[in-house]
Amino acid sequence: MLVRKVSLFLFCFWSVLLLGQTNIKAMFYNTLNYNSDTESKDRTPHLKTILETVQPDLFMVCEIKNETASNYLYSNAILPFKQSFEKAPFKYSQSPATNLLQMVYYNSDKLTLEQTSVIPTQIRDINHYTFTINTKSNNSNPIKIEVFVTHLKASRGQDNRAKRNSSAITFIRELDRLPKDSYVLFAGDFNFYTSNESGFQTIIDDSNPIKIIDPINRLCPAFPDDRRDYFDENYDSTYFWNNNSFSDVHSQSTRTSSLSDGSGGGMDDRFDFIMISENLKNNKDLYYKTESYKTIGNNGNCYNSFVSNASCSGEFSKELRDAQYQFSDHLPITLDLELAKTLSFQKTATIKFLNSNVVKYFLSIQISNQNVKMITIYNHLGQKVKSIEINNQKEITINLTSFSKGVYYLSANSLEPKKIIKI
Repeated sequence: MLVRKVSLFLFCFWSVLLLGQTNIKAMFYNTLNYNSDTESKDRTPHLKTILETVQPDLFMVCEIKNETASNYLYSNAILPFKQSFEKAPFKYSQSPATNLLQMVYYNSDKLTLEQTSVIPTQIRDINHYTFTINTKSNNSNPIKIEVFVTHLKASRGQDNRAKRNSSAITFIRELDRLPKDSYVLFAGDFNFYTSNESGFQTIIDDSNPIKIIDPINRLCPAFPDDRRDYFDENYDSTYFWNNNSFSDVHSQSTRTSSLSDGSGGGMDDRFDFIMISENLKNNKDLYYKTESYKTIGNNGNCYNSFVSNASCSGEFSKELRDAQYQFSDHLPITLDLELAKTLSFQKTATIKFLNSNVVKYFLSIQISNQNVKMITIYNHLGQKVKSIEINNQKEITINLTSFSKGVYYLSANSLEPKKIIKI
């Protein structure tokens, strides 16, 4: 019976790892002034709940205050969610607004970060990351994704619209430096109130070096050609995202009244985006999965209400929406990229027993690669019984004194589980 249970566990374990191996889930999230203070730390378990529900492979964020905050978020929400996640090098601002920064975390089983750079603007940086997908043909035919993350100027008014447009122009100029067939993701809190804004129109202009599109094509009706100022003098919500017809894509605000931080007012604006290069709609090697674009937590029935309202039920659970309400005043945006090629399963990391896998008190192991961030031990039923964070150690000793006698499995970074016998 034990042999059958072990076989079933291993089958289920590897089935979970193999499922979705041709899928890259991208997620953007405004983390709401995430700092290294007590308030942000207290919110962190809610982010872990969100990540465990969404299961992203590429996690892009804005409104990180500093590197200490980024490291805390990584260690206390991201690594516990998935041990194979890496973090990009943290970049401090080269633009005037220095206290709200962008960051990217990624599943190293599927993605390798090749390079990163900062593109200054008049307001906030645009962060550029180049990833290679870990396919079996990486050496001969690599598939790269150019990822840009930013946070455009907030608020209404002509001056703020002009600043958003200026940043959009900077982004488009950067596209001219890339090969014309590059695959591009452009994510961020864009703060556009309507697709009629000059900045939004700059991004989707057909003449751009690489054509960028809204994957779901949910554009606002064009302003009438009557020389009226629909922005500031003759506002009509028909021509903006702030109306009930766009309730299923609103991403801000999750609250009707603010908590200690963030905005209130209820769900009424489409501020957060992941835009894509048009070639991801019609390419055969890597392509946008139709209908995968989602505003996570938005069930389409929460216009001007708070996201955790019991009446806003639907696809996204109350547990998830409660966590989102507590964590941020924005909702995350996700989309899936499908890969025609098979991902590589080659792993450079190895773990070996220094003495024996038959243990009475202490298990000693050697780790060959510092990419291993955490080791997890499962029982024969596949239940997690212990996690050990790795801080660049090459050799560690694990105390198994309190474990019951039996068979256990040690796993790290999706490596094949190693059997441990506790006597």
